[in-house]
Amino acid sequence: MPGTIHYSTTPFHDLHLALPKDIPPWKRIAQAKRASRDAAIPLEWRLHAHQVPQDRLNVIDVPVECGILTARELAMTEDDAVALVQKLVNREYSSYEVTLAFCKRAAIAQQLVNCLTEVFFERALEAAQRLDAEYAASDVTRGPLHGLPVSLKDCFHISGTDATIGYTALANQPTSHHEESEITRIMRESGAILFCKTNVPVALMAGETYNAIYGYTSNPYNRNLSSGGSSGGESALLALRGAPLGVGTDVGGSVRIPASFCGLYSLKPSFGRFPTYGLRDGLEGQEAVRNSVGPMARSLKAVELWSKAVVQSEPWISADHDCLPIPWRKVEVPQKLCFGILLDDRIVKPLPPVTRALLHTKAALEAAGHTVIEFCIVSRDEPLFIDSLKFALYRSAAAQLLGTTLARTQEPWPRGYAMLEAMVQKKILTTEELVNGPATVSDLWEAQAKRTEYAKRLQKAWTATKDRSGIGREMDALLMPCTPWPASPKYGFTYDNYTSLWNVLDYCATTVPVCNVSSVKDVKPEYQGRNEIEKKIWDDYSPEAVVGCPVSIQLVGRRLHEEYLLGVTKVCDGALRSVGGIPYWSDFKARKASEARC
Repeated sequence: MPGTIHYSTTPFHDLHLALPKDIPPWKRIAQAKRASRDAAIPLEWRLHAHQVPQDRLNVIDVPVECGILTARELAMTEDDAVALVQKLVNREYSSYEVTLAFCKRAAIAQQLVNCLTEVFFERALEAAQRLDAEYAASDVTRGPLHGLPVSLKDCFHISGTDATIGYTALANQPTSHHEESEITRIMRESGAILFCKTNVPVALMAGETYNAIYGYTSNPYNRNLSSGGSSGGESALLALRGAPLGVGTDVGGSVRIPASFCGLYSLKPSFGRFPTYGLRDGLEGQEAVRNSVGPMARSLKAVELWSKAVVQSEPWISADHDCLPIPWRKVEVPQKLCFGILLDDRIVKPLPPVTRALLHTKAALEAAGHTVIEFCIVSRDEPLFIDSLKFALYRSAAAQLLGTTLARTQEPWPRGYAMLEAMVQKKILTTEELVNGPATVSDLWEAQAKRTEYAKRLQKAWTATKDRSGIGREMDALLMPCTPWPASPKYGFTYDNYTSLWNVLDYCATTVPVCNVSSVKDVKPEYQGRNEIEKKIWDDYSPEAVVGCPVSIQLVGRRLHEEYLLGVTKVCDGALRSVGGIPYWSDFKARKASEARC
């Protein structure tokens, strides 16, 4: 391997032997795992204590400022995934040097926001060298992701690494080659270089990212805020350009929430478009609301690149029997579109920056000649219907499964999981359980029947928009919030209905970054919360506490219409760029030149 990389000589693997005898198993495991990860970061790539003061909240530009990367490496890591692949194919860059650059930047990101779980830089560099040699000899590219470093969420099985999904009980159980996830295999066959895995909440069951092993993953735009969850390690890494492309999973918003908090593009597909076989799931066997795999990146082109690469591998043939045999479809997006818009779900009104982003997007679309109409997802007399339906579908045996797994290493219940803990200990029961006893299979069937009935109602309402769309057909996508926040405070995420509804109904959805929070434009108005959750979110809001953070919106499309939704999202993104210039997060120079803009 070219050059020499120096690693710490501290015997991290023996750390657990020096701990007190009475330390609980979970703490012993956690300390050893963290130490092992930290030891995988070369000494030359470590930040000095004085470089990033603890009170510096916005660290998005530290990788550029710290001096660890060369000018050429900075240029590589600032580039988009699609452009990088083209340069790799054209031999402007080698996969080795691109992988090395992203390993360095990922190491910096880890030190800033604590986003990584498994670090295997040396293996990645060896794989990149082999790919370069193979390409030099054959002149044939490996695949559509030829030589591109790609990061994966912790739940994907990669040989030789753990997939703890935040549990100490699942640590030190490295995946064997034949146990790898199908997405892992497809990434390699598509030419990607896998080099790290990213942090998640315990059992993937939270809208922000923290666990007893690796701790909390912060938002690089403000380290007092959340990077989202459950793919929060992935979003934080991508925001800091520690990877050009990343892969997460979404069963309630776990791709879209972190993407929105960190100013990224993403795609949550309908179940069956991309393979999920071989994932380590926090709720193994739960099929009432199916998990889906989706890409996250700094450009819509990169999201489409990954999506095409996966579908072109034809995963329905041998990778995953749940994958639908739908090849990638070329779609024609009409010149004039109609967007529905939802500004408030009548449970939690979004905070001022999110509402401003929605209205800004609406104005941009209308300026581009498109139509925007109001669309409701529930009637005025049933705002809590979705919340109760979602709980009935998700609840199965979640609490008991968490409790059993945590108990294996005496790990305490995570902060924010109090309700599930109380359910396990029988301190509280749901209203249905108080009346009818614990949930049964019949209860689940009843909930699924209600879901089917609601899906039909929403489908009819969506179809009926053709009568007021002004284009002679139904609306092309629904524009709405991802969450009430631009980014929630640490340990403050409490509401996911804006995203989880579309998992319940299995619609596809994308995220689009729009603007950044302004202390001038996003002042706090007088507002009386309609319920305790909304009241707390609004009482805690201060524009000064989130100023500068990205603000994103969500676009929802019909079930299994991923290609069309990406095309519509491209139109929306283009309209935003035409009225707002280059988004401030696009690159270092543009960001510095346009921080005051929306």
